[in-house]
Amino acid sequence: MEAQNKLHGPIYLNANEDFFRHSAGRWVFSEAKQLAARRVRFDMNELARIAAASVGSQSCRNVEKYEEGQFNKIFLMATNDGKEVIARVPQPNAGRPHFTTASEVATMDYNLTYQATSHGEQARNILGLPVPKVHAWNSQALTGPVGAEYIIMEKAPGKELAHVWPTLDGKAKSSIVKAIIQFEKTFTTSNFGAIGSLYYADQMEGEAASIAVDRRGQNSQSSEQEFVIGPTTDRRLFQDGRGKINCDRGPWSRIEDYLEAIGTRELLYVQSLERFPQSSGVFGGPGWYEPTIAKKVAILHDYIKVAQYMPPKEPSAGAAVLWHGDLNLGNIFVSPDDPTQITCIIDWQSTHVAPLFRQARHPKFLDFDGPRLPLGPNVDGREMPDLPSNFHELSGEEQNKIKEERDVLVRQRSLYKLYEVYSARENPAVYQALRYQQTVEGQLVDLAGNVGYHTELAVKSLLMRVEDGWEQRIGSDRATCPLHYSEEDRDAHAEESIKWSDCNALMAEVMESLGNPPDDWDGAVTHEGFAAVKERFEVVREEFIKDMAKTDEERSQWAKAWPFQEDEASSE
Repeated sequence: MEAQNKLHGPIYLNANEDFFRHSAGRWVFSEAKQLAARRVRFDMNELARIAAASVGSQSCRNVEKYEEGQFNKIFLMATNDGKEVIARVPQPNAGRPHFTTASEVATMDYNLTYQATSHGEQARNILGLPVPKVHAWNSQALTGPVGAEYIIMEKAPGKELAHVWPTLDGKAKSSIVKAIIQFEKTFTTSNFGAIGSLYYADQMEGEAASIAVDRRGQNSQSSEQEFVIGPTTDRRLFQDGRGKINCDRGPWSRIEDYLEAIGTRELLYVQSLERFPQSSGVFGGPGWYEPTIAKKVAILHDYIKVAQYMPPKEPSAGAAVLWHGDLNLGNIFVSPDDPTQITCIIDWQSTHVAPLFRQARHPKFLDFDGPRLPLGPNVDGREMPDLPSNFHELSGEEQNKIKEERDVLVRQRSLYKLYEVYSARENPAVYQALRYQQTVEGQLVDLAGNVGYHTELAVKSLLMRVEDGWEQRIGSDRATCPLHYSEEDRDAHAEESIKWSDCNALMAEVMESLGNPPDDWDGAVTHEGFAAVKERFEVVREEFIKDMAKTDEERSQWAKAWPFQEDEASSE
């Protein structure tokens, strides 16, 4: 918990600046931009009043700011008569205004099940998943008294899985993995007739493109349907300035149109760029791989030519399903008495309907550091990794540390593989989707949507494989391959690919020098660690430029190639 106000008499909550700004940490670069993306000003007095009224109380006696999420301000509000509710206010970086909140509320309602109580509540039971009940909400920041979008919901029953997971044995953890698979099985049984995001029908009035769906998710012509599929809230369509471009955001009735829209959106995004966003490599140094808008545009045009042929042949892998894509330990709540019983799943923001192969993934709480094993139910995750070649030359303490780390890795990989094995048996649609993600077509669709991050050469390699295997993959009787890469094209591509690989290897060296932060590190650090990390960051940057540059001109070029650039818009 962070900022807190105990209320006695008049409410003066708006004076507490910590409620409105990001206070959980800092950034070693582009800090002003990051803080601005997380600052939202609103009338906290009014939000507290609405929260109390939503559960039949007179007032709030206490407001606490929870640990901050990436996209929302979250508050625990205690009322004068002992009730507790959660109030959540989206930040500017949360997604498309109105649509993100409106879709989340409708999605939670579509999923909602709650037990019969003394108040006579009955289970809604559309999908029957344990999600928080919404008490009040507003997705129109300019028209409501709070001055911001908000959702008031019940406090999730149970304990965060994050608090108990480290104490659980292998059997209990396996039971939780199997329970999650059963929840995912519920998602796969509800095959929607369109791709986009869920909304209440009355929230999409005036949106000509919305598609009415019935309680099974199928398209409906009835004018009395409660839910519709409207524009997607998929965050991949809004990251790093993508939300500013005017492009097709759905809904889509055909998977082919959806796959083509991925390429069209990325094409418009790339053409709008004045500077490339942060990527996973060190690009643009003198003599190294140089990304250009022209290269990206040409490759995206080629992707668009074949996008209509990329849907999976296995229907279940391409089925349009709802999915929770962020099952981390903090979003899953379990019973204090029996931690294998899941009591609530929270954070449905930006949940959307998309082809299963674009949704399925191992739950985030199973992620681990270390090499992944090949996908397959017959691959044994319990196999011990090899010890280092100099193991017997190490001290006893060093040997014990390596053995302990190896044992931890084996336990983590075993749970990771359990998810695959149990999915293959209990929820084969997910397993088929995971398999499709590893095919040429599946990788192509995924990487085409990230060309702005310099995946263009990987996309081109896959497009060449599509051309080479057209007869087997698509069939000339269905269509003539629209791609043609000459030997000269392929030779030039091979040379550039070597340079591209070198750029990624150089990035790995930079990350190691920085202490191996996460792959998607945006510069975030704790308050306590800021000074030390900032100093190390500047030293590594200066040493990098000094080591790479041979002349003053090259120094300027390598300074621009440094992967963690200060955003000009963020400078104060």
